[in-house]
Amino acid sequence: MRHPKPYYFLVFFLALEIPYVNTGCKKEYSCEACTRGRMIDSLSVPQPPSSAGEFPYCSLCNPADELQLSRWNFKTGNSYVCGVVDNAGAGIDPEKKAFTFFGPSACSIDTGLVMTVYVPVPLDRDRADLTTYKVAFYYYDHFGPRDIFISLSTAPFYVTLKSFSYATGLATGTFGGTVYKVNGDTASIRDGSFKIKLKY
Repeated sequence: MRHPKPYYFLVFFLALEIPYVNTGCKKEYSCEACTRGRMIDSLSVPQPPSSAGEFPYCSLCNPADELQLSRWNFKTGNSYVCGVVDNAGAGIDPEKKAFTFFGPSACSIDTGLVMTVYVPVPLDRDRADLTTYKVAFYYYDHFGPRDIFISLSTAPFYVTLKSFSYATGLATGTFGGTVYKVNGDTASIRDGSFKIKLKY
């Protein structure tokens, strides 16, 4: 009895992989990721390439809207980006010297913001107008190998905690500064704001 040649197995495994190599028809829910040539949600219509560093327009992000609880937003280039804060994703560390919040973009479940803020004084009472440059800012992409934006200690990035209520955990603030893109170039984050309820 003759045994099949090894290349028959190769052809068989390649045939199995073909359905998983589809690069143009996969339905994505990431508007920001459209800058990388992906498709957007309901109609799966390819988005034209946007100008360098710009995000596609999102009708759910309007800079004229008042900031609601559990929301964040910022501007970069000519784009306005906004999103929600995960209910389980906003908390104060046990020593009350830092807080973290995160959540997806309003128009994309695949991208979103993560921020950890190290405050100069403990959040053990009501606080107002605290500014710090000890911030870890990430604008992530679930499909990319690296974050879209990331803050580094080599460039200034600030958060101002405008108000914090110890009794309720309600915190409002602003943020901005220089971040790095995947290719190493810098970008500017400006007019950022958040309104969140921090958990102890």
